[in-house]
Parts: sequence; structure tokens; C-alpha cells
Amino acid sequence: MINREDLLSGTRPEVGSRILVTEQENFQGYEVMDYKGMVWGISMRAKDVVQDMFMGFKQFIGGELSSYTELSDEARQKALDRMLQSARRIGANAVINFRFEISKSIYGGNAEVVAYGNAVIIRPIKHYVPTGGLGNILAEFVDAYTGGKQIGNTEPIKQVKYSPEGQIIENNGFRFVVCPHCNTKYKIDKDENGNNHIKGLQDVDNTEAGTQIYCLKCGTKFTIPEVK
Repeated sequence: MINREDLLSGTRPEVGSRILVTEQENFQGYEVMDYKGMVWGISMRAKDVVQDMFMGFKQFIGGELSSYTELSDEARQKALDRMLQSARRIGANAVINFRFEISKSIYGGNAEVVAYGNAVIIRPIKHYVPTGGLGNILAEFVDAYTGGKQIGNTEPIKQVKYSPEGQIIENNGFRFVVCPHCNTKYKIDKDENGNNHIKGLQDVDNTEAGTQIYCLKCGTKFTIPEVK
């Protein structure tokens, strides 16, 4: 008899000396044990004047701007490497909520790349049960051999815990939402539809009502209250 739980479960490998990176709030099969704080890496690269002239000719004949491509790739890699070094120095083994930010420097012709995220310590979840596509495929495989009958643990799925709301404060005519965990303040703007949002941060959970963001300092997910 095939046991559904035994088939779906499996402990992920230890992280070891690596630094794992994801744009999400966690890694499937791992649990966050500690938040170490925000980490970042910055890289600034200048254009070569001669190469810049040759690349200008490409505007007329077409083709890939290979020097600019290499410059952009090198800047991103340097910023990423420095962010990982920063995470390793404070004892983290993973970075969540990872982002790249690219902007023009105040010095003409230069580009600044910032790689940042929340440094955390993670560990494998014992007997983890996968979700998403992998879990569905394995579940269908088990159902095909058991006639669709659920075997093993039949406890009901726990209710989703909704994110706490941040506190709204006003200062000099502007509204801010305060992280409920570390009190970091974020300025509230209105989008074209009149909805509240934080510039540069997107809604990270469409299963909850309202807009949820991750605090860039402590990694806490919280809801932006509706402001009329």
C-alpha cells in the first residue's frame, strides 16, 4: 500500500557554506530561523570613452552593444558578490526578498547597481511535504494507485494566518505606515486607481485583502491599512 505522506515528504539538504538567494519570502522546504537584517552590495562602472564612440556607430548599423552588455553584466555580478559577502559576514546562510536596483550616477556616464535583500538563517524542514506543481504531480500519482482515497494524515488544513497591519502616522502633511515589528516608516502614495502603495514595493500576497509588503529592514510581512 502506497502511503501518500511518505511519498510526498522529504527533508531538503543542509545549506552548508553556500548563501541561497531568492526573490520570495522563503525557500520551499526550509524554515527561517532568524532575521539578521538587510544586506546590500553596490557596484559603479564607468563607460570607456573609446568603446563608447564605437558603440555610437552601432546606432546606425544595428547590432548588439556588446561593450554595454559586458559592462552591465559585470556591474550586476559585482553587486551580487558584495551582497553575498555582507550576508556571510553577519552569519547568514540565505537572502530573501532579493532585488536589483539600477540607476544613473550623479557622475555622467556612470551606472550604479545595487543588489539588496534580507539576510536570514534557514534550516531544512524535516519530512517536508512539497506544495505547488511537484506536490500536485506526486499527489496525482498516488491517487492513481489508491483510487483517489486519502491515506495517512487526514487532519484539516490550518487556516491562513493573515498579516498584521502597520500603524498609520502623519508628519508634515505626509502619511506613513510603520512596520509593526521594527517601527521602520514607509511613505504612503496613491496609484492611478487611488489605492495605497509604497513606492518601489509591490503587493506580495494576492491571497489576502489589501496590500502586503515585506519590511526591508526586518523582513516582516504586514498589511498597509486603507487610508481615505
